[in-house]
Amino acid sequence: MSNRLVFSSLLLLLVSFNVQAWGWDGHRLVCGMAQAKLSPEAVIMVDTLLAEGESLKGGQVSFSESCLWPDDVKYSNHKGTYEEHFINVPDAALTVDLLRDCAALNCIATGIQKALTYLSRPAESSREKTRRAAALRFLGHFIGDLHQPLHIGNASDWGGNKVSVQWQGKETNLHALWDYGMLESMGIKYPDSLDFLLSVKKTSDDKQMVNWINESLALGRTHAYANVQGNIITSGDSLGSDYLERNKPVLIERLVLASERLAMLLNAIAAGEQPRTFLLISR
Repeated sequence: MSNRLVFSSLLLLLVSFNVQAWGWDGHRLVCGMAQAKLSPEAVIMVDTLLAEGESLKGGQVSFSESCLWPDDVKYSNHKGTYEEHFINVPDAALTVDLLRDCAALNCIATGIQKALTYLSRPAESSREKTRRAAALRFLGHFIGDLHQPLHIGNASDWGGNKVSVQWQGKETNLHALWDYGMLESMGIKYPDSLDFLLSVKKTSDDKQMVNWINESLALGRTHAYANVQGNIITSGDSLGSDYLERNKPVLIERLVLASERLAMLLNAIAAGEQPRTFLLISR
């Protein structure tokens, strides 16, 4: 095999790995909707942080595009953030125990807490400004990830990544199906679906982020890992229109809730408030 062919194969493999976590359209939609829900003060803050983040990736980008960046860098110059895109829990667990499931302090909970901490602090040096700009991108991405049920999934199957299924005549895995497969089948894409999703009214007064994680875990148990008959999905199963119809409302609700909560956090920071974090402690 030629070196060029080897390089091309590796490039395709990396691209396939990066198209995950709500897919590109899902993350753009979450951050695009959140931007439409920002206070005037938060708009100024986000615009300033986007401008200060020019050095992070090829010039200034929109907030929607900036939320893709964490997937781009988790395999390169920010490898330490890879585990911050998810949290794996024991298969029989009904709730997340952060002391058990995030014992190394490296999971989606700590990723969000770190981003909120940096965003809530003033930045004076160029290094601090770049770090805050990166924190905005990480927060937008991680809040999206948190609301995809299989990002709070079983440790044994890596959040459904190891559960291969047949979908519309093609082989995929359960995690990818929730990241982007069903959204594509529903015709949900960026920016075409922004107006529709913004018309969906779904609010939440719950500011306890650990509850948001447990919401996703519960939905994973009842909807993602279970077929319409309530049986656990196993590798080789074929999933069809009945599975899609059952989960359409869930997918739409999770995208909208993610945008509501992301906007709430950014509005609070712009107003000088300190959003509640997970307040992880060691044993």
